[in-house]
Amino acid sequence: MTDNKPTEKAPGFISRHPIISNLVFIAITAVVLVWLAMIFLDVWTDHGATTIVPDIKKNSYAMAKTILEKEGLSIEISDSIYDESITPGTVIESWPHAGAKVKPGREIYVTITSFQPRKVSIGMPLTGVSSRQALSYLESLSIKNIRIVNVPSQYADLVEGAKYNGKDITPGMQLPVTATVTLEVGSVPEEFFNEPAVTDTVLSTSGDDFDDLDARIEAALKSVGANE
Repeated sequence: MTDNKPTEKAPGFISRHPIISNLVFIAITAVVLVWLAMIFLDVWTDHGATTIVPDIKKNSYAMAKTILEKEGLSIEISDSIYDESITPGTVIESWPHAGAKVKPGREIYVTITSFQPRKVSIGMPLTGVSSRQALSYLESLSIKNIRIVNVPSQYADLVEGAKYNGKDITPGMQLPVTATVTLEVGSVPEEFFNEPAVTDTVLSTSGDDFDDLDARIEAALKSVGANE
């Protein structure tokens, strides 16, 4: 008599090793997701697409912006420098430099000449110090135009006054680096060295004074004789 019971199939790999199977499935899924992400990023960032930074130095800011926008680039001011010899608003430096390969949409940072000189803040009194100390401090602030005016003083080389445009310079005041600062520096006058010695002598040596002295002595002697 024939046995018609169905033959039982041996359990597959997934059934026998469910943990390993899940790990393999997760790994395959991760690889696929990373691959799709890379494709998306390539499309989103124009992978492989580059443009050359044009030379924009010596152009006005407005012209440099127009030139960069034609190349699909943008512009950003990173710094400004005051230079009287160059027209204000002129691009004097760019980064990345001209000729560099960059991606479209990249910002190009530029340094331009400013319309007004940079200002600095005075942080210490300029009076009551030596001229050398005041000069050193002003130069450290990039103030180079300094006039020295000698004024009478009991203290040589002491700064008696500091002025800008006729006004006293005080701590906290802001000055342009192109300012002309006048330092009034003490200079001991010659008469301080040539003054005559001070004495307690009050008697003059003129002839009239001697005659007056004789008359007073004679009157004093007569007065003594009358009292005797």
